[in-house]
Amino acid sequence: MTSAATPKGARRRSRLIEAAGDLLLEGGFDAVRHRAVAERAGLPLASTTYYFASLDDLMAEAAAYVCRFDDDVIAARTDALPRRRRGNSATAGALAEVFVGEDVSIQQLAARYETIALAARYPRLRVVVDNRWQLLARWHSDVLDKSGRLSDPAHVGQLIAVEDGAIVRALGQPSVSPFAAVRDALNAVVGVLAPSH
Repeated sequence: MTSAATPKGARRRSRLIEAAGDLLLEGGFDAVRHRAVAERAGLPLASTTYYFASLDDLMAEAAAYVCRFDDDVIAARTDALPRRRRGNSATAGALAEVFVGEDVSIQQLAARYETIALAARYPRLRVVVDNRWQLLARWHSDVLDKSGRLSDPAHVGQLIAVEDGAIVRALGQPSVSPFAAVRDALNAVVGVLAPSH
């Protein structure tokens, strides 16, 4: 049994992942460095290279950690959404509330989209992004179904693309609410991409 597989090793590895995730939220991927992660976790610098094969590995674990927190919130919002027929505006609002939320932090959104952007350069991040996209597509279908809407997979992908574009644009404009930007962008297309049953 390696020390990474022992309870103590698992705890140390978890502390490093949590520290890396916190640094990712605070300063983006530039902040996720071996020394900074070790210091934040209160562990020796060598522990980062012992428990993770590369910085790419550590960055992927940090991204997955942040995504899990985000996913838990989205899953809870999806489950809590009441089932009822919704018009275009109400459906756009429900999607915006579930996938962005009025109280989401800019740091969370920035980490979400920085992960997507950097996946082209870091292969391990591609796995995180792809797994996350599959979950998001399923939750979108659930929200649409609960709203009395059709959820064709191709159209769900287009709805997600509209949301992504609205959020990225809002991130570059501090006066624009990402929630409002997503709601308004979806309101213009939801009737076409997710018509009523």
